[in-house]
Amino acid sequence: MEIDVVLVRSRYAGNVGSAVRAAANFDATRVVLVHPSCGLDEDDFIRMAMGANELVEVSTATSLAAAVADAGIVVATTSGRARDPRPLLGPDEVRAVVEMAGPDRLALVFGPERGGLSRSELRACGLLLSIATNPTFPVLNLGHAVAVVLAILRSDLRATAPRPPLDTCASSEELAAAFAQLENALADSGFLDPVNPSRVMDQLRRWLARAAPTAREVTIMRGIASHIAFLNTRSKQKSR
Repeated sequence: MEIDVVLVRSRYAGNVGSAVRAAANFDATRVVLVHPSCGLDEDDFIRMAMGANELVEVSTATSLAAAVADAGIVVATTSGRARDPRPLLGPDEVRAVVEMAGPDRLALVFGPERGGLSRSELRACGLLLSIATNPTFPVLNLGHAVAVVLAILRSDLRATAPRPPLDTCASSEELAAAFAQLENALADSGFLDPVNPSRVMDQLRRWLARAAPTAREVTIMRGIASHIAFLNTRSKQKSR
C-alpha cells in the first residue's frame, strides 16, 4: 500500500521539511503540498528535510480534491469535533479500517499549523483521525503529527494478496462521481429535499466512507443511480 502525506496550507518551511523527513522514515510514497505559504528552496526546509526530499516525491496540487483524487481512503487529522460531527478515530482504529479495505493508496491529510483543516476540507475526507494527547497541551507540531501517525499506521500493516481491480478500494474521485450521479437521480425522483439535498446526501457520504467501498461496489451504486434515472424518465413519459 502506498501512503501519501497531504499538507494543506502549510506555513513554515521547517515543519514541511520535518514532515518530508518523517515520510521518508516510514516509507510514505509522496508528500503533496496544497497551497503552501512556504517554499521548498528555503533554508529551513533544506535543513529539516536532511535530504529526505531525494527519497520521497514532493509535489504540489491546486486543490485538496486533486491531491487525494487517486486515493482509496482519505483520512483527515484533526484535534477536535467542533467543525465536524463525525466520530474521531484513533490511529489503531484507522489502521483496522485500512487493513480491512486494503486500498492501493491511502491519503493522510494534515492542516496548517494555525487553525487546522476547515469544515469543507474535513468534509472532503472519508475518516477523521485524532491523536490522544495531554488535554492541557493537545496540539502537536506538524512534523511530529506526521511522524506519530505514520509510525502507528506502518507498525504492523499486513501484506495482503493482490486483489482483482474491481475488488480494490475505489478512489476518492470514483466515489465522488458516483455520489454526484446518485444525487442527481434521487433529486429528479423527488426523494431529496430540493431546498436542502445535502441533508440526506451528507449522511450517505459518511455512511459509505466508513465502509470504504470497492470499485465493484461503486459500479453497483452507479448502476442503481442509472436505473433510478431510467424509472424517472419512464414515469414522466407515462404521465404525459
